[in-house]
Amino acid sequence: MKMGMFDEVRSVQKPKHKRRVKKQKERGKITADVLDEVWERDKACCVICRKSARQVWTLEAHHILFRSQGGTGEQWNVALACGPVTQTGTCHWKAHNTRAGRQAFVEYQQRVLLPLYKMDVS
Repeated sequence: MKMGMFDEVRSVQKPKHKRRVKKQKERGKITADVLDEVWERDKACCVICRKSARQVWTLEAHHILFRSQGGTGEQWNVALACGPVTQTGTCHWKAHNTRAGRQAFVEYQQRVLLPLYKMDVS
């Protein structure tokens, strides 16, 4: 049996069970199930300009509360926005780069999403 370079360092086998707490890069990711539900809930339209998937280049999932600020990938924190986020003037770009765009998504969350998922509005 040939020994690898790090065999002497790792004398204990790596555990085979899943992590109890997700790694930082995994926290807040939008799963396929959540994306499907959001797509159906928002009727495949941008929640700000109401353009459908046929009218825009792409619809993208947008974290209303950013992941960097502790936002999760749950349904109440995700909305569809026309994109791409890198193209100036799209709703997704506005949400990331303008105060008015961020505020529009927060108002949508408080007006529609939080009551829909019966979350505490504060």
